[in-house]
Amino acid sequence: VLELAHERIALAGKLMADMGANVILIEPPAGDPSRHYPPFAEDRPGDGRSLYFCHYHTNKRSVTIDLDQPEGQGQFRQLLSRADILLESEPTQRLSTLGIDYPDWASAHPRLIHIAVTPYGRSSSESDLPHTDLTLMAAGGPPWSCGYDDHTLPPVRGWGQQGYHTGCHFAYLSALTALLSREASGRGQFIDVSIVAALNVTTEAASYSWLVNQTTVQ
Repeated sequence: VLELAHERIALAGKLMADMGANVILIEPPAGDPSRHYPPFAEDRPGDGRSLYFCHYHTNKRSVTIDLDQPEGQGQFRQLLSRADILLESEPTQRLSTLGIDYPDWASAHPRLIHIAVTPYGRSSSESDLPHTDLTLMAAGGPPWSCGYDDHTLPPVRGWGQQGYHTGCHFAYLSALTALLSREASGRGQFIDVSIVAALNVTTEAASYSWLVNQTTVQ
């Protein structure tokens, strides 16, 4: 598995690595940004002390590649030619720059499973919009069903990065399903994971009650 993903998508790769996959994290020359995220071991910031990085990159290997340079792009494509799964959350135009648009790449590497995790799905015109976990949760709907019956009060969100985590779980499950499909067909596929769509599925009765009846469910 090649992981070319935003640090908030790291849970998907962690799940794969913890289940035995050989996951290689592609880091920029300055290192993955989450290497500097708190909390830190013994509350002391420093190299190798981020508990966030250690938690989300358990059992992974990593390599530093400068994808802004032609040499780095060539190195990445060489790794990709031997990969079973590409896990990425890159902006659409970035993929074109790297030469890994799925339709073109699949003809040369038909067994590759390409999993894209984006806020609204790669096929959406909103795919590359800026986002945070809070905006994804709001768009997906769960906060509306949490908190107080009186909707004049603000909605309540869950703790942590639950929006990103939901998308990561869907990406992980999609990878397992795609691998089973490849055993039967011999071919990989492109999987378009929308975090907002994944969240919307988890809101249960609240989503379809609003969509069909325009009524809310607590």
